[in-house]
Amino acid sequence: MGLKDSPSRKNKPIDIETPYDDLFPEVNEPSVQFYLDAMRIYLGICAGSVSMDDALEAVENLKSNPEYVSYPTNPTIVPINEGFKNKVIENLKTLSKFNLLTRDSVRSAYTFAFLMEETPITKTDFDVLKVLAINPTISLVNASEILQMAPRTIARSLDRLRDRHLVRFSAILDYTAFNIQSVMLFFTLRDDIDWAEVEQGFSNYGFTKSLLKTTMTDLGYASFMIPNIDRNLAAFHDSIRSVSKTYFDYSSLHYQKGSGARSNLSLFEDGTWRLAEVVDSPFEDPAHDIDKLPVLLICKGMQPEFGASELAVGAQMQLNVRAPPSKISMNLSTLGWDIDARRVAQVIHKLNNRSLILPYVLVSGLGLTSNFCFEIVCNEAWRDRILSTIVTFPWTMYYLSPRGIIVWTSVPANHQVEYYQVFRALQQMSGVDVVQPIMTISQSGSRSTIDLTRNWEYDGGVWNVSPEEVDLSQYLPP
Repeated sequence: MGLKDSPSRKNKPIDIETPYDDLFPEVNEPSVQFYLDAMRIYLGICAGSVSMDDALEAVENLKSNPEYVSYPTNPTIVPINEGFKNKVIENLKTLSKFNLLTRDSVRSAYTFAFLMEETPITKTDFDVLKVLAINPTISLVNASEILQMAPRTIARSLDRLRDRHLVRFSAILDYTAFNIQSVMLFFTLRDDIDWAEVEQGFSNYGFTKSLLKTTMTDLGYASFMIPNIDRNLAAFHDSIRSVSKTYFDYSSLHYQKGSGARSNLSLFEDGTWRLAEVVDSPFEDPAHDIDKLPVLLICKGMQPEFGASELAVGAQMQLNVRAPPSKISMNLSTLGWDIDARRVAQVIHKLNNRSLILPYVLVSGLGLTSNFCFEIVCNEAWRDRILSTIVTFPWTMYYLSPRGIIVWTSVPANHQVEYYQVFRALQQMSGVDVVQPIMTISQSGSRSTIDLTRNWEYDGGVWNVSPEEVDLSQYLPP
C-alpha cells in the first residue's frame, strides 16, 4: 500500500501497513513520530508488506519532518536482518510497556535496534576489504586478478562485508565545483539559552546539512551548504556573527578547502586492533611529514560545465560509490531526475577525470566502537603534521579549512584513552590555538544534497538563491 498525498502528512504517521502496526503507540509530537515512522518503514520492508518503491516514497515523507535535520536516517538502506527486526519489535514493546514516549527514548529505541553485534571477519573477506580500502571502486575482475579469487567469490564477500560488518563504500564530493560552499560552525551555548530553540531554528533553515550536539559535551556543530559563493557568503557570514552574539559563548566557522578519509587496516590482526606506532611519539618528526600526507580532495572552485544534474549523480555516488550507472539512474528516477545510465556513466567519468570526487571505505563496523570529533584551530604547518599522524589511526575522516582541521576518528574502545590523549596533547603546542572535542559520536549523517537543492533552480552556474535567503538570523529570535 502506497503513500497518500496530503499537505498535512508531516504531522501524521506515514500511511503504510505492516503486520506490526498494533505495536506502534499514538503520539502527538512530530519528532517522536519521526522515529516511529522510520521503524514502521523498516518492519514493512522486512515483512514484505511494503514495496521498496513505497518505502522510498515514505522516506521522502520523513524528510519533511524537521527532526530529519537532527538525525537524517534512511531505513531502506539498513540490511534486512532477522536480528535487527526482532530488536525493533522488542524495543517497541518496551516503549509501550513503560510509556517511554519522549523523543530521546524513542530515538534510542530506533538507533539501538541497529547496533551490530561483533562478528569475526573471515580471512577471505578481510583480504577483499584490504584491496577495496586501497581502491574502493575497483572492478570485480581486477580485484580477482590481484587476489587470485573468482569474481563471484569477491561479490559474495562484498555482500558479507556490507551485511555483517556494516562496511560502506562512499565518496567525498567537491561542492565548490557546483558553486556551493561547505561550511562548518562549532559552537557552545550561553548558559541562558535553550538548545531546543536553537535546534529548531537550524532545522528550519534551508541550508543546514547536518546538526549535532550531544548531552555529554557543551560543544556542538552544524554544517551548511551555501550556494552562489561569491554573492552569498558575506550575507551568511554576517548572519552567523549576529546569531553568535545572542546565542553562543564560543563560535568558530570553517570554510571547507579540502577533505579526505583513510583506513589503516594494517593495524588489524587476528581480529584485534594494534595501537598505531605514532601514539607513543606523535608529531616528533616534522621534516618528513609531507611524505606521509594522504590523498586529499582539494576544493577547486566553480567548474561551469558541472551543473545540477552532475551534482545529482555525485550525490548518489556518495551513498554508494560502487553502484553501477543503471542503479544510480534508477535511484535518481525515484527522486524525479530523468538521467539515463549512459549519461550517468559519462558524469562519473567526468567527476573522476577532474578529481572532483574521492571514494573511501567506512570500516567502523570492525570493532571500532569509540568515536571522537575534534575541532583543531592551528596554522598550516601544524595542519600537515596532524594529518600525517592521524592517517595512521584505524579510521579517520578530515575536513581542512583556513582555520585548521576537523577530524572524526573511530577507534577500538580499549584504545580510546590513548588516541584521545594524542589530540589533547596538541593544546600545548605552539601553532595550535584551540583543540575542542566532541566525545562518543561518529561522523554523523546529514541531509542529502538532492534534498537541499530540491528547490534551487540552476542556470549558467548560478542558483536562484539570494543573499537575503541565506540569512540564518531570521530563523532565530533576535
